[in-house]
Amino acid sequence: MPKERFEQLLSEVIENSLLHLYSHVALSDRFVPLEKRNALLCKFLKPKIKQPCYKPVKGEIKRMVLAGHGKGADLEAKLNELNVVAIEHRARNSDDAHRLYELLNFLLKEHGFDSRMFDESARAEPDVIYVLQDHLINCFEANGKQIAPVSLLIESERSEALVGCINETKLFLAELEEINEVNCQRHILLHPR
Repeated sequence: MPKERFEQLLSEVIENSLLHLYSHVALSDRFVPLEKRNALLCKFLKPKIKQPCYKPVKGEIKRMVLAGHGKGADLEAKLNELNVVAIEHRARNSDDAHRLYELLNFLLKEHGFDSRMFDESARAEPDVIYVLQDHLINCFEANGKQIAPVSLLIESERSEALVGCINETKLFLAELEEINEVNCQRHILLHPR
């Protein structure tokens, strides 16, 4: 099996496990303690060991389940660490266009910022990152290399924090270009690193 497929499959298991956990936590009216979080993750992961599609990462899944059963274990924290490492690895080994895709996915999963193509005829929604279509066409070469800054537009109370979140990923260098304080609108430029 190619290494990329192995890494993709492992990332899929980790991300789906965390999504499963966070959906249960979100539905709960009470605080979900560490032991219960570990149990939810282990219960989700255990059936994957026997599924043929996960055979290449069977050993890693078994280790995750064992780690979740250990005394004082924090499987959620370990999976989050692995997820960050996987994101950073994919970012280092991908072209700039793919990094933009990774960044937008990360901002949705980790910070709740959805992203869409900018449409002048549609009303802008809060907490949605809008990307200009002509920037996607003109800011990247055919091989995916970024040759010009990409504009992101957002209307959000959290838009100031967005620049910091982007810069922390080290995928791009984000710069605040324009600010409309009245409407909490921001124009952010993404430069390649």
